[in-house]
Order: sequence, then C-alpha cells, then structure tokens
Amino acid sequence: MLSIVEHTYRLEFLYSGLGSRQVATIHHMRLQAKALQLILTARTSRGMETVISMCEKFLQELEIFPRCFAAELQHFQESFVEKLLEVLPRLMACKPMELVKILQTTLRHSTIVLLKLTDQVHKASATIIEPTGESDNPLRFTSGLVVALDIDATLEHVQDPQSIIKVQVTYPDGQAHIIHPKPADFRNPGPGRHRLITQVYLSHTAWTEPCQVEVRLLLAYCSNKGRTSSLGTSSRSPWSDSADALLQAPNVIEGTINLSKQVKVYLMPKPTRR
Repeated sequence: MLSIVEHTYRLEFLYSGLGSRQVATIHHMRLQAKALQLILTARTSRGMETVISMCEKFLQELEIFPRCFAAELQHFQESFVEKLLEVLPRLMACKPMELVKILQTTLRHSTIVLLKLTDQVHKASATIIEPTGESDNPLRFTSGLVVALDIDATLEHVQDPQSIIKVQVTYPDGQAHIIHPKPADFRNPGPGRHRLITQVYLSHTAWTEPCQVEVRLLLAYCSNKGRTSSLGTSSRSPWSDSADALLQAPNVIEGTINLSKQVKVYLMPKPTRR
C-alpha cells in the first residue's frame, strides 16, 4: 500500500498542467490507499498506538478534502470520499477499530473514480549532462580537503525549479547528502525548459582508497503547500491524546522524487602531506 501512496505523490508533483479535478482525483486515490494501509496495519499490529495515530491522520485528511476541493465534489458521487463525508460526525466519535470496519465496508461498496489526463499534462524530467559518469579520469583531491564537483543538467516541464530541485550525493558509506542549489544557478533558455549549472563540494577524512559517489537530481514536494494557511485548525477526534496542531505546517518538505538517473563519479583521494 505504501507504494500506491508514493505513486499518488508522483502523479501529483511529477506532472505539470493538472487541473483541479485531476488533483482532487489523485487525493481521492491517496485516501483510498491510506485506508487500505490502515486496515492492513490494524490486522497485523499488536499495539493500538500506531493504529490510533493512523486513524487521526486519516480523519485529518478526510476533513480537509471538501475544503480543498469544494468545487469538485459534484464529480465524486457515490465515491469513497463522498460516502465517508456523509458519516463524518460518526467517524470522529467512533473508536479506532470501528473506524477500520467502516473504511473496509466503504471501500467495497464505493464507485471507482477514474483519472483522466489531457494533452496539457506534461511529465517533469531532468538529465545530468555533466558529469557523464563515463569518464575514466578520476577526480583527484587531497584526503580531508574539499573538492568541487561541477554539475550541468537540463530540466523539462519543472515548475519553480529554484524551490523544489535538489542535488543528492550518495557517498561510499551509504550516507546521502542533499544540496540546495542557489536560485542564480538556474537559467531559463525557453518555455518549459531550465538549465542548472552548479557546484557541490565533497569532502571526507575517512577516504583513503579510490571510490565512487552517486549524483542525481531530486524533486521535493509538499502536499499542503498553499492550502494549510487558509484552512484553519482541523477538529480533533475524542480519542486523540495529541494537543498539537493537526495540520502540517505549510511549505514543509514531505518527501522527494527521483527526477534524473544517477550518475557515478570516480574519486581518487591522495594522502595528506605532512
């Protein structure tokens, strides 16, 4: 179920030109996937803390849906979300396991909402031009010092790349660092196209042998961006022990999507001179 949820984020943020109805359909798909995930967790989890937490978060997203997509609700007749909204007061008051049973029944008896795409929808993509990953010449540097790695990449159909494009460097020990390019590193040569020319700095005192690092571009996303501030505070279920705000703070990065293929860079550290 987690892969289905992740797929909905890819649908929402990896494609430009989506209309409000299409975004609403994707969010509806995400609610269904999270309901399945909740049902599976309730069946396999030994404790109730995880189930309660998932129930709280699910109800938050359900309650937010009609406020985000009020104009689109007419297209969700007999759907999973419409049936749940009709009994929302009951859902807010029932116990977690009762909520799980209602979700299971509703999933079985609701109609499928199809996602219809138009010619205006384009998939975002990125290609790393430099480094190529094919050079036999290693990048040489003195162990413990910093070495600059030049990156040149093209971006297609990426909206507002200055705020969402990140560079990920994965080191030989498995650690991954995410670098935020400067706004000045982006150029706009034409409609729907951008160019990223930047540098990332690598250093590791433990490197003594030749090794490879992997570089790729990521697209960062936040599903609450532009919505949370206008929604106010959500209601709380009576069995919730949390006094924190239920809505996530706006503009907080929730996750990232791989936007380019990874490129391997061969490094050869030299011993520190003494």
